[in-house]
Formats: sequence, C-alpha cells, structure tokens
Amino acid sequence: MTNLEPETIADGLLRPFRTPARSWTLESANSERTYLRTVVPGIFVAKLAALAALLGLAGFAVLATHGLARIFFQVCLGAVLAHATELIHQCLHRTATGRASRDQFFGMLIATPLGISFWRYLTDHFRHHKDVTQESFSYNYEMMESRSLIARLTGCLLHLSMLNHFLETLKWMGYTVMGRLDQKLATSQSKPTQLVVRKIRRDYLAMAGLLSLAVIVSLVFHTDILIQLWLIPMVIGWAPIHALIELPEHWKCETSSTNPRLNTRSIRATKLTRWYVNSNCNHVGHHYDLSVAMERLPEFESGLMAEAPFNHFEESYPRFYFRFFRYIFTGKY
Repeated sequence: MTNLEPETIADGLLRPFRTPARSWTLESANSERTYLRTVVPGIFVAKLAALAALLGLAGFAVLATHGLARIFFQVCLGAVLAHATELIHQCLHRTATGRASRDQFFGMLIATPLGISFWRYLTDHFRHHKDVTQESFSYNYEMMESRSLIARLTGCLLHLSMLNHFLETLKWMGYTVMGRLDQKLATSQSKPTQLVVRKIRRDYLAMAGLLSLAVIVSLVFHTDILIQLWLIPMVIGWAPIHALIELPEHWKCETSSTNPRLNTRSIRATKLTRWYVNSNCNHVGHHYDLSVAMERLPEFESGLMAEAPFNHFEESYPRFYFRFFRYIFTGKY
C-alpha cells in the first residue's frame, strides 16, 4: 500500500536524491520513491498493540501504588500518552495504515481523550507544512527567545505546562456547545470547508461528552480514579513531555525560509528513542516529503545528507536540550 501518485520525480515535495548503494536513473529514482512511500499497515497495528499494552501496564501501576511511587507512574502514563500523540501525527499524513478512513478513525480515537480535535489538527498541520511558523499547538516560542531572563523562564514554564492548549480546548468546547464554532472558524486563519467544520464540531462535542461523563462518574460513584488515571497524568506527564518532543523541530532554525534544510532540525537518535518519538527525530526528511512512511525516514534522510549536510542537525536529544536550557538561563545558544 503506497501514497505514491503518478507524477514526475522532481515534484517539489520529493527532490531528486541519491542513496550511496543505488545508481541514479529515472527508473531507479521512481522505484526508490515508491519504496519510501510504501505503507505497511501491520507496522502501525503493532504500534497500537504496544501502546495499548503500555497504557494498561502504566494504568495498573498507578492504581496499585501510592505517594511518590504513584506520581512517578502517573508521569510514566503521561509519557505513554505523549508517544500516542506522535501516532496521531502519523494518522494525519495517512501513513499509518495507508487508508484514509482507518487512519482518521485511529487518529480521532487517540486524539479525543487528549483534548485534541483530529480534524482541526489536520487542517492546521498542513498549513504548518507550508509555513513552519504556523503551529498546530499553542506554544510560547517568542517569549522563550526574549532577551529578558524572566520572560524566557516564564515562556519556558508556559511551554512545558501546555497551559494554552488546555485553555484553548476548553474554549473551543464552549464555542461548540454554544453554537458559535462556525463563526469562530470562519474568522480563523485555516478557514476550513463546511464538511471539515462539521467534523471539527463532532470532535469537540465528543470531548465535551467525555468530560461530562468523567465528571458524572466521579460524582455518582465518589471516585477519583479518572483524576488519577487521566487528569493528573495529562498535566504532569503528557504536557511537558509532548512539549519537549516537539520543541527541537524548528527551534532556532531559519523559519522564514521554505527550505526544510534551513527551517527544520533532525536529531540522531537510538532505535528506542526513534520508536518513542515515532521518527519525529527525522524531521527534515519529513518536511522534505510528507508522504514518506515514518519507518523509512531514517533511510530517506541518509540519502539527503549524502547530498549535503543539514544546517540544523543535533548528535543527540540530550545535546539539544542542554543547549536549549542553557539558552533559557543564560541567553547563549
């Protein structure tokens, strides 16, 4: 199953490139592109199975422990949810199972409990691929680049807390319930079609229903299980970890450029880390051609780097975060 469409090799998304072991002919280039864009549904099914197992284990650990141990496992549960968010990103690009209806279903299934409208995320995300300054989530990059230490620290805390995301989700749920969603989306930069507006409305109504059900269950049964398994892991685990995963993508890159070699960063990562961030470490390759299957991005990037090194490439995640926090505290990058 492939996302390959009948078009010339130099289509503006996938530029011609050479891998070291392959000869450079038009036929081999087209064959290479077909290979890179081929989606293997079983790989994503395995990712979902691993996600379900990890959610179950982390959830059980939270319920079976107390005190500091419970807090630790709640952070772990939040970390699993952050990994799940990277799977949503794969569903947006239809590189999960390769079939739009299935990918959209899985994307919505994961996104809704996280307060993410899959269809609004999809609309915003493809604008992001045209202009990397247009983010799908509400981050605080400008404050973190301030000359003021206080402003940088405040921006960093806001970024890691994902406070804007939680407030935005509640606000858009309110717009939906009050019947003002169409009006608000009409004035937004994305301006989605009426079909997409209906799907976004469905997303936020599902979130509102899920939140209402959680409140009712908690009150009727006098239990805080949903707070322990959902709310707290979201706040202390998912939010900061998701923010940190997304941070390296374009931080301190030439975001005014449309060239992925200039406006995007890739990071060398271990196989385990690459699985956890779902190849988000290979972000230059992803912006170079958004149809390349996530599992093929490392191979695709090796071909791109054989042509010329990337302007923004880190040897490891710890190295990047060291430079980031050094900048936050000292203003030196």
